[in-house]
Amino acid sequence: MPNEPNDDLFKNFAKVMEDILSNLSLDENTRFVGCTIITGQGGEPRFIPLDEFEAEMPDDIDYEMIESPDRIYITAEISPETEAIPDIDIQPDTVKISIDGKEAVIELPCLIHAGQSFSNIKNGVIDIICEKL
Repeated sequence: MPNEPNDDLFKNFAKVMEDILSNLSLDENTRFVGCTIITGQGGEPRFIPLDEFEAEMPDDIDYEMIESPDRIYITAEISPETEAIPDIDIQPDTVKISIDGKEAVIELPCLIHAGQSFSNIKNGVIDIICEKL
């Protein structure tokens, strides 16, 4: 099977990510919630630090939110000590995450189609994909 045109690009990107993660300091302030690659036409890539959203979120559930033209992506980390399955409530203007009595109510920047939005939990990370109206 011939190589796809982007095979080398993804291999190089994986190596860069591996280097970044292996060089993170191990102090209590270091955290890496997740990474989403959204491809599209043109435009500069942008990085949105988690700190921009800290004023809006409670101290007990960390999350990040990224908006694309068609969707809103929310990623949250789950503490290894968490015993219950997180409850995720997707509404047209908010997303509520409840974990072990802790709660984050995330105000969305626009209305979404709650029926076509969904969440996935894997390896201690919650991924929520909200379809814009």
